[in-house]
Amino acid sequence: MTGRFVMVSTMSDFRRITSSVLCIAAFALFQPGMAGAPAPAAPTPGDMAPEALRRLSASYVKSAKSADRRRLVSYIESVQPAETKALAYFALGMGDYEAASYSSAAAQLKRAMAGAGPLADYASFYYARSLAAEEDFGAAAASLAAFDRRHAGSRLRGQAARLRAESLIRSGQAAKARRELLAKPPQLSEPVRLWLLARTHELAGDLLTAVKTYRRVYYEHPTSDQAPESEKVLSLLRGRLGARYPAAASRSRLKRADILFTAKKFREAARQYRLAVVGLRGAQLDHARVRAGAADYRGLRTTAAYNSLSGLKLSSAPSEAERLYYLGECARRKRRIREFRQRAEELGKRFPRSPWYEEALLSLGNFYLLRNEPLVYRQYYERLAREVPKGKHAARAHWKVCWRSYLDRDPRAPAWLEEHVRLYPRSVHAASALYWRARWAERAGEPDLARGLYAEVTKRFPHYYYGYQAEARLGRLGAAESEAEPLPVRHSIPPPRRMAPKPGAPTQRIIDRAELLFDLGLRAHAERELRSADYRRADAYWVGLELARQTSERGEHHRGLRYMKRYGFGYLRMPFDSMPREYWERLFPLPYARELRRRAAPHKLDPYLVAALIRQESEFDPRAKSRAGALGLMQIMPRTGRMLARRVGIKQLPSRRLYDPDLSLRLGTLHFRTVLERFEGNLPYSLAAYNAGEHRVDGWLSRADFSEPGTFTESIPFTETRGYVQSVLRNAEVYRRLYGKEQAASSAWPLAAARR
Repeated sequence: MTGRFVMVSTMSDFRRITSSVLCIAAFALFQPGMAGAPAPAAPTPGDMAPEALRRLSASYVKSAKSADRRRLVSYIESVQPAETKALAYFALGMGDYEAASYSSAAAQLKRAMAGAGPLADYASFYYARSLAAEEDFGAAAASLAAFDRRHAGSRLRGQAARLRAESLIRSGQAAKARRELLAKPPQLSEPVRLWLLARTHELAGDLLTAVKTYRRVYYEHPTSDQAPESEKVLSLLRGRLGARYPAAASRSRLKRADILFTAKKFREAARQYRLAVVGLRGAQLDHARVRAGAADYRGLRTTAAYNSLSGLKLSSAPSEAERLYYLGECARRKRRIREFRQRAEELGKRFPRSPWYEEALLSLGNFYLLRNEPLVYRQYYERLAREVPKGKHAARAHWKVCWRSYLDRDPRAPAWLEEHVRLYPRSVHAASALYWRARWAERAGEPDLARGLYAEVTKRFPHYYYGYQAEARLGRLGAAESEAEPLPVRHSIPPPRRMAPKPGAPTQRIIDRAELLFDLGLRAHAERELRSADYRRADAYWVGLELARQTSERGEHHRGLRYMKRYGFGYLRMPFDSMPREYWERLFPLPYARELRRRAAPHKLDPYLVAALIRQESEFDPRAKSRAGALGLMQIMPRTGRMLARRVGIKQLPSRRLYDPDLSLRLGTLHFRTVLERFEGNLPYSLAAYNAGEHRVDGWLSRADFSEPGTFTESIPFTETRGYVQSVLRNAEVYRRLYGKEQAASSAWPLAAARR
C-alpha cells in the first residue's frame, strides 16, 4: 500500500470537502497520469442550508420541543434570502409534522412549496399528508393532482399516488379514484392498486367485483401487506353476500400456494395446495399433490410428506420426477440410505434430463461428503458434472471432483483444475482452481508455470483468500530466472465490475437531496432517498458511500457496512489503488478500535485478526443475534458467556449484557485465545472451531493428513464454515494493509498494532 489514499473518517471531515473535489480525486485514482486543475464546482443543494439552519432544524426534528421550535421561527424571521427562507419553512413544517402538529405543518409547508428547490416534492407531498392527517381529504387529493407531472423523478411518486387515491375515496370521490386506478398508474405497486380499486367497488355497492378484486390481492400477492387485510374484508363480504358469495377458483389457490412455497412459507403453502386439489385436473392436479408433500418436507413434517407422496399415481412426468426426488430426501432424513440411493437411480433412469435428477445427485454427493466417504461422494459429484454440465450445480460438483483429485494426488488433477477454469470462468472456485494448479506445478518442479499461475490469481482476485495465498507463494518462489512463457491454462474469467469515476447526474441528484435532508435532521428520509438508487449502476457505490457515512454517524456501523456491500459489490476483485481510500475504509470499518486493541493486547492477539473476525461474525453490530442465539459483537452463546465471565470474576451475567461491546470484546478475545491454545496456535483450525465447534474440527482433522498449507481450509465440509475461515483470514490481511504501519500516521490504529 502507498500513501495515495486520503483519510475521510467522519461525516464532518467529508462535509469539509466538496462533492466535486471528491469526484475529481476519484477520477485521478482511475487515471493516474491525469493532469490539470479541476473546474470550479457548481453549487450543491447543501449550499442552500446554512449551518445555523441545519443545527436548528435538526434540534427541532429530534426534540419536538416548543423551545427549539421558537428558535427556528426566530431564525426564519431574521433570514433574508428567499431560497433559505423557503427551506427554513420546509424544515419548520417537517418538524411540525414529526411532532404531529399537522395544521401548523400544512401552513408552513404551503409557504415552502414554491421555493423549496430540490426538496419541492417533499414539501408538496407532506403538505398533502398533513391535510389528510387533519381529515381535509378533498384538499389533500386536489393538492396531489399534478404531483406526478411536476415531480417526475421523485421517489415519492408512488406514495403520492396512493395518498391521492385514498384521499379521493375518503372525500366521497371513489368513482374518480376508480378511473385513475383502472388506468394503472405505473408508480403504484400492483397489490396497493388492486386493494384501493377493490375498496372503490365495495363503496359503490358492487360487492361481487369487490370480492373478485380483493381475491386478486389475496391469491396473486400473498406476501404483500395488503393480503391479510384483503383476507379480513373477504371474510366480512362472505357474511354479507351469503349464498351469493362466489367460490374461489382452484387455479387461484394453486397460484397462491406456489408463491408461498417460493417465499418459504411452507405450512401455509401445504394447506393451500390441498385446498386447491379439489377443482384441478391433469398436470395441475399432479403439481398440487406433489407440492403439498414437498411443502410438508420443507416444513420439517417428514413422515407426513413421505406418506402423502408414497401413494401418489401421477401422469405428469415433471411432477413424478419431483415426487421421486422428495421421496429420496425423506428417506435420507429418516436414515433409509438404501432407498435414498435407489430413488436417485430411478430418477436417472426415467428422467435423466430432469432438474430433480441433478438435485438428487448433489444431495447424494453432499451426504457422503459429510460422512467422509470420498470414493462414493466423488462418484456422485463426477456424474453430476458430466451428465448435467450446464446445470445450476455443475460448477460446484466439478470443483468437488477437482479438489478430491488433488488430495488423492490423482494424475488427472491438473487437467481437472484447468478444465474447471475453462468451463466455469465465473465459478466462485475459479481462483481456487488456479491456485491449486499452481501448487501442483510447484510440487512438480515447474516453478515458472507456478509463478505465472500465482501472478494470474493475484491479478484477477487481489482480495480473495487465494489472492493473498498466491501473493505469499510468489514471495517464497522469488523472481523467475527467465522470461515467463504464456500460461497453458485457457480461461475467460470476466474483468472486475466497472465502477464510474464520478456520479452521473441522476445519482448525484439523489445524493445531493439526501445530504440536504440529513443536514436538516430528516435522517430517515435521507436514507430512503438514497435507497431509491439502483444498486446495479456503475456509479452506485457513491450512494453506498453516502449511506455508510450517514448510518455510521448515527453509530450504526453495521448498517453502513451492509450498504457498502450492496452498493459497492465486486470489491474483492479490485486493486486497492483503483478506488478512493474511503471506499475501503467503509467496507472494512474499525469502530470500537480503542476497546478492541485494549482487549486483544493481554491475550497477544493481532487486533486486525480480531477486527476481521468481528466483521464476519456480526458486521460490528453490537445488538447482533444469530439464529442459534449467539449475541453481540463477537457472537458469544449465553452459556459460553457465563462460563467465560466466571473466569474473569463476573459472578452473574444476564444474557443482555453480551450486547455490551466492551464486555463482548473482553469475553470474546478470551474465548478465542482459549481456542487458539487448544489448537496450538493454528489459525484455520481455531477459526473453524470458533464457527462450527471444537468437536467438529477434531473430527475433520482425523480425516486426512493436512500437512500441506491450505488443504485443511479447502477441505472443511461445511460450506458456511469454509467460507468463514477464508473470509476472516482474507479480512485480516485487508485490515493490516489498510491500517498497518504505512497508514499508522493517519489511521485510528497506533503503530504498536502493526502486523505480526
